[in-house]
This record gives sequence, C-alpha cells and structure tokens, in this order.
Amino acid sequence: MQKKSRGSRAEQIRLALESEIISGRLNPGDVIDEAEVAARFKVSRTPTREAILLLTHSGMVEKLPRKGAVVARIELGRLIHNFELMSELEGICARFAARRMTKEEKSALAQTHEASQKALSDGDQDEYYAQSHKFHLRIMWGTHNAALIEVVDRLGTQLVPFRRFQLRYPGRSEANFDEHTEVLSSILSGDAEKAAALFRRHATVQGDALAEYISIFNSRGGLRAINMSEPASVLASSPAESSI
Repeated sequence: MQKKSRGSRAEQIRLALESEIISGRLNPGDVIDEAEVAARFKVSRTPTREAILLLTHSGMVEKLPRKGAVVARIELGRLIHNFELMSELEGICARFAARRMTKEEKSALAQTHEASQKALSDGDQDEYYAQSHKFHLRIMWGTHNAALIEVVDRLGTQLVPFRRFQLRYPGRSEANFDEHTEVLSSILSGDAEKAAALFRRHATVQGDALAEYISIFNSRGGLRAINMSEPASVLASSPAESSI
C-alpha cells in the first residue's frame, strides 16, 4: 500500500481540527498542543505543525505568547468585510475567465463540475467540498492574471472554514451546485458579464447561514467586538444567495 504523503496527513489533521472547532469540541481560547495532536493522529510533529500553520493562515488558530497555538476568536467585522471583498473579486475572476480560458481549461472546469455532481449524488460531503473548491480555483487560474490570483488565493484561505460550514447548511450543497451550473454555462458560452454577475452573487454571504455561524461561536465566547461600517447589505443577503 502506498504511504500517504506528509502533505495529505497535514491536510487530514487540519480538517479534523477544523471540524472540532466548528462543532464546539474545541472552544475559543483552547490550547492546541502539538505533541498531543501528533500522538492522537499517530504522526510526527512535522505534519502536525503544518496543519496548525494552515489553521493559523485561515484565522481559526492564533499564536499567543507563552501559550502557543490556541483556537482564535473571530472578528465578525473582518469576516463580513472579507466576504464583501471576495464576492467582488470572484466576479472579476469569472469575467476574465470567460474571456481568457483556453478550450482545455474550459473542459477541465466542466469535468470538475461533473465530479462534484457525482459527489453530491453519492452524499460524499467532503468530496463535494473538494470539487466545489477546485471549481473556484479553476476559474481563478483561468483569469491568467498573477496579481489577481495571488490576492484571491490568500483571501480564500481565510474563508475556507466558513465556506465549509455553509455547505453543511440544509439544502446549501444542492443550491451551490445549481449556481455552479449557471456560472459554468456562462463561462463556456463566453458571456463574461453574465458570468461575473452570477459568480459575484454566488460568493455573497447568505444571511441565515452567517447568523447560525455567528450564533455558534458567540455562544462559546468566540466573537470579538464588531467594528465595521455598513455591513447590513451583506447580512441581509437573500436566501437565494450563497457562498462557496
């Protein structure tokens, strides 16, 4: 049997810890002990350290003096502002991709969408998220704009936990797939403006799912004080609008 790579082990640990944070098994302020995690997953400290670093980059974990890695408290204003920005950036990505993607890139995008459909039909939530994420990445890469790719990739990393959470919301995966179908059709037909509008709306935070996310973390003392300007447009997003 082929051994799993260090990178895949780190990703498995990251996903497990992320799930524990979202579910409440790990609460804001809890220390994530590197040695304990390594022992629990029966791995060396290297993939464990990499997993914690990935969680730090996404904002779910923070490093504190004399305490090390701890589950972070979420800055609500920052979360909402990030989604506001991401919706605009992904709209730009779709516009550029519709104009610039090669025939091969469009084919790969369609194949990724087909793979996500199979995962959805099979009820494999983890695989569906992986394919959904890849769908977004292919559109991002299809912009052929290095500066845009760098910004979107960095911001997207910070939004991974909430995007995964939203797919657990009732009916969200199905709605997510339907929206991807519309975006794909627009890109394949070269309708840049329609693709931009659809992908921008798709990346907008859905109010009810965000409210549940906030409620879960607020009940555990996980939200920092709100410090934002005019976020109501995001919070009031219609149920038809989703994120991922």
